[in-house]
Amino acid sequence: MKIKVLIIIFISLLFGTSFYSCTKETIVYDNVSQKEANKQLVQTISTNLGTGFNTVFKSLYSDSVERAVFVQNFCKNTRFFNDRSGYVVVESNNGYNIVYPPDDAMQGTYTLNTTDANGKLIVADMVAISENIGFGFLEYYYNNPITHVVEKKFSFVKAIPSANWYTLTGFYDSDDTYLTRTHMIEQVVESNVGVMAQGFEGIFAATSLDSLQGVELIRTMLSNIRFFDDQSGYFYVLDYNGYNVAQPPAPEIQGTNEWDIQDSQGNYLVRGLIETAKSGGGYYEYYWPNYQTGNDELKRAYVLPISGKDYLIGSGVYSGN
Repeated sequence: MKIKVLIIIFISLLFGTSFYSCTKETIVYDNVSQKEANKQLVQTISTNLGTGFNTVFKSLYSDSVERAVFVQNFCKNTRFFNDRSGYVVVESNNGYNIVYPPDDAMQGTYTLNTTDANGKLIVADMVAISENIGFGFLEYYYNNPITHVVEKKFSFVKAIPSANWYTLTGFYDSDDTYLTRTHMIEQVVESNVGVMAQGFEGIFAATSLDSLQGVELIRTMLSNIRFFDDQSGYFYVLDYNGYNVAQPPAPEIQGTNEWDIQDSQGNYLVRGLIETAKSGGGYYEYYWPNYQTGNDELKRAYVLPISGKDYLIGSGVYSGN
């Protein structure tokens, strides 16, 4: 009898330990650090803007002054992260600042000799990444203007080849919290949609583009932008009458009215997206073909209004991701 009890206890301990280990591994796998989430976020923003700016420069703006005014209007009021500490910098490969949102006085200044707290020539290293690789992270130590402490900073560089410039976004490594992968993806989508909405708002507020010029600019800017590992991420723009302004993976539907379109479940998805944007923005779920797989999949979309226009801009993630 004692032997049977001992065996039962042993088996219970064995399987109990194994169950605990598996559960722990699952939790670790399903969560990521805020640092890794922020790296994904700034990489996506910098890459998307670098790609968009490059397309606009090749197609619409060839003059360097026009290009500079364009990125300044797009970036100067663009912010991300909950505390709005994130912003987008554009620099030239020959060491001159094009736009530095926290301080307009920096525009046009020579920055190539800028060093971090340890004497590292950080701008020279950024130029090297832009010229030799085209994209990548740079780590350095800089004074955090919020904490007033020198902290490690991660910045992502993305080349704009048509102008010999690059975009730059970054963050300070001061957050040691964890979050789920789902939450990380939501942060990436929300921040990128927010950056694009603010950027277009800046352009339309500072210029006198007519409606056709505005549509051409939006379509050009968004046409080559793709993100996520499977390239299923993209931006779309709709007007409040239901017309498709921009749909990069399916340009043949641009200009068509989609007010009465229903998804496979009977939802009037465009009406739902417009209603969500008019109420200030947020998430809306519907079924839509995944352009990468060809399958009809549930999509969780995030939309925001573009202030000053009767437009919304959105992006999202398929359930398979």
